[in-house]
Amino acid sequence: MEGIKIQEDACLVCNACKAVCPTDAIEIAPFKTCTLCMQCVEVCPTGALSEIDGKIDYNPVKCMKCGKCAEACPTKIKRVDNIYPYSKGHCVLCQKCVDVCPIEIISIPGLVEKPKKQITIPDEPIAVMDNCVGCGVCVPECPVEAITIEDNKAVIDKTKCIYCSICGQTCPWNAIAVSGKIPKKRKKEVISFNVDRNTCIGCFKCAEICPGNMIKVDKNNLIVMPPKACPACSLCVNVCPVNSLTLNVKYDSAHPITDEGLVIIDEDYETLKECAEVCPTRAIKVDEKSKTVKMCIVCGACTVACPTGALKMGTINHNGKDYNRIEFNPSLCDKCGKCVEVCPMKVLEIDENDEHLPLKGYCVMCLLCLSCAEQIKGKGKVIDLK
Repeated sequence: MEGIKIQEDACLVCNACKAVCPTDAIEIAPFKTCTLCMQCVEVCPTGALSEIDGKIDYNPVKCMKCGKCAEACPTKIKRVDNIYPYSKGHCVLCQKCVDVCPIEIISIPGLVEKPKKQITIPDEPIAVMDNCVGCGVCVPECPVEAITIEDNKAVIDKTKCIYCSICGQTCPWNAIAVSGKIPKKRKKEVISFNVDRNTCIGCFKCAEICPGNMIKVDKNNLIVMPPKACPACSLCVNVCPVNSLTLNVKYDSAHPITDEGLVIIDEDYETLKECAEVCPTRAIKVDEKSKTVKMCIVCGACTVACPTGALKMGTINHNGKDYNRIEFNPSLCDKCGKCVEVCPMKVLEIDENDEHLPLKGYCVMCLLCLSCAEQIKGKGKVIDLK
């Protein structure tokens, strides 16, 4: 037995598996699970932890809360506290995580095997995929009101879209891709998900519409039971004819798209103007009239839109950390302008007069701007690495 296996690239980060696990043997984003390596059993000095039929058994009477099991755990999912049961994080092979997963991406090798979920992402700057359920969660999150729901599917107005990826970060079912990938999910917490038993009429429309079949039905008592955690798409709430369901979800802030690149950290126009002058690709643009500055945010939309492969996403290492960068091959560029059209910051431009570098405005992370800012302002930098 190998313990709990989760296909991380397909995970919805709904935390349903974590919510039903009786021993807290699952952590999501970052992912940690019990692998049933039995190292905690081997170091337990009192026999409180033992192996029975390939699973870990815990006897709290024998536990003296020494913490040796947590120290030995290679995945660091094991922990000891003063809340009963004191030792947590070991898998008991109950399979509740497997059963609750709405997209069936959790396996327990040797016991329950789920086939790997194939994910096909359209080669577009931004795309709504076929698994969109039309829940509309993304609509109010869009900062430029570029999303509508048509025929039970999200539709993005690409003339308004700024490719900030907030829609993809928020999408409960991973149905929106940006720059050829599923954006990193923003964290959320289901504060409450309840059914009013006094008003529920037992029509079960909520259970029927749930894409993950996560709402359980008690037909004998004509009542439904919402899950402890789920993708929180609210389709069930919206379909209830008597408003018996209430769902309260708290979202963390969206991830800035500049997480892995350069970002302007204040508004010192004169300093930023000098930084723009040293940029070899004109990735920083200043507006003399409005005294404003904008720059390439390395979102990758241009690389996905490029039909010839002239633009690609690359990485560069700085102080031990990898950062995204845009790589441009002039020999492959046919000056079609598709990259210019999709650039959310409007910094890309075709320079017909430059045969050697016909495209300007992409960031190669050369850090000349950062060096310039540091020389001018010292510690008071106006451009920083994130």
